[in-house]
Amino acid sequence: MHEGLFIVIYGINNIGKSTQVEMLLEALEKAQLKVEHLKYPIYDLQPTGPKINEILRSGGKQNISEEELQELYAQNRRDFQPQLCKKINESVNIIAEDYIGTGLAWGLTKGASLAKLIKMNKGLVKPDIEILLDGERFLDGQEENHLHEENDEWLDKCRQNFLKLAAKFSWETVNANQEPEEVHQGILKIVERKTKEFE
Repeated sequence: MHEGLFIVIYGINNIGKSTQVEMLLEALEKAQLKVEHLKYPIYDLQPTGPKINEILRSGGKQNISEEELQELYAQNRRDFQPQLCKKINESVNIIAEDYIGTGLAWGLTKGASLAKLIKMNKGLVKPDIEILLDGERFLDGQEENHLHEENDEWLDKCRQNFLKLAAKFSWETVNANQEPEEVHQGILKIVERKTKEFE
């Protein structure tokens, strides 16, 4: 029995990640594969999820340091890891929207040290395939009172950090500013090519 693949889609907020995750889910389901969608952070996972949600969506200022916030994200990933591993071991292919790389990109953007960010995520499951959707964001998807979606300067800086991380960690990159179907085909080609490498 093959283990499931762990595929992660990265990108700044409002870049179309949710749409592409849904399209990839449908494509893999059509191919008769067991597949599940995961979105990090896991907001209903106690105690970290509700804390992160409150910080991001309270409409107020962030009152803890960026490293403390990223520790909460890393702990959220750690707390969910036993369930993630169980699913992968049961041959379920996981398509995740955001993961460690998101924490690295946002942490860097807001002044945290890359070395510390990498250290706090040590021991977490490494994805099999990591894909960055890069491009100008779609403003019609912007969420009001979201700490990270109302600051254009942060988002521009975060996009550049994602690109640097993609180069550093050899993530695949797809241009997000195409028609959704074209973006989807670009992702599918990467998944098919990478899957062959694992056979």
